[in-house]
Amino acid sequence: MMVDFSDYFWGEKNNGFDVLYHNMKFGLVASKELAEFFRESSSIEEYNSKVLGKLAKQAGSGCVHGTFAPVWQALRTTAEKLSSLHLQMVQKITDLVKEVTKYADELHKKHKTVKEEECGTLEVAQAIQSTSVTLQKAKDTYVQRGIELDKLKKDNASAKELEKAEIKLKKAQEEY
Repeated sequence: MMVDFSDYFWGEKNNGFDVLYHNMKFGLVASKELAEFFRESSSIEEYNSKVLGKLAKQAGSGCVHGTFAPVWQALRTTAEKLSSLHLQMVQKITDLVKEVTKYADELHKKHKTVKEEECGTLEVAQAIQSTSVTLQKAKDTYVQRGIELDKLKKDNASAKELEKAEIKLKKAQEEY
């Protein structure tokens, strides 16, 4: 059996268009949250770089002579390299923030365009949903009236009650 997108686009209860529209709308929110996360990460990396730079200076001012001189030199070099790596990470994260922000701006523009261009589709989708709900209610009422009429017939109800039930059933049938 071949599954065709057009057969399943509208989804359950004809919510397909709403799902796509909301995903697009909340994609902007998600993009902004991601950019904010990267900004926070960048500031943490920048702080780490500064702290490691201070640590490198402290290690560099240690005793240059004596048995610990090579250890101090290794600590200074390591702290400087780590500081440099954290600074590089800041730059890469900053670039990511720019890219995500650019994407969010483009998504926002696209969302506005889609909102303007597809307002007719949105109205039709809402009309389909409304009609489906109304149809289901009418069907339920019709089925219920049929059950009530059958019950009255089984219970040997009076002709007047049967006539009332039949009128209600016909009215429900017309609405359905």
